[in-house]
Amino acid sequence: MGTSSPDKPDISYPTRWSYRIVGTSEEAIRSLVLGLLINVEHELVVRRRSSGGRYISLDLSLIVQDEEERLAIYERLSRHDTIRFVI
Repeated sequence: MGTSSPDKPDISYPTRWSYRIVGTSEEAIRSLVLGLLINVEHELVVRRRSSGGRYISLDLSLIVQDEEERLAIYERLSRHDTIRFVI
């Protein structure tokens, strides 16, 4: 179960979690996600493309078991060169 504090939301685990990934290359993002989530069921869909084609956003959805896993996935995604930011 989640813990309650004024600074953190109360999240009950396991839970379905979504990340919005914005980067410069759909292929690179898909490759990173596949390498990161080996044997983990997930959904990765294109959300939007910039009008100039420089950026793309994808939604990644999966079940996370706990806060540690949720934050580790966020950190690993955020560190990749072609990813501008993760929400």
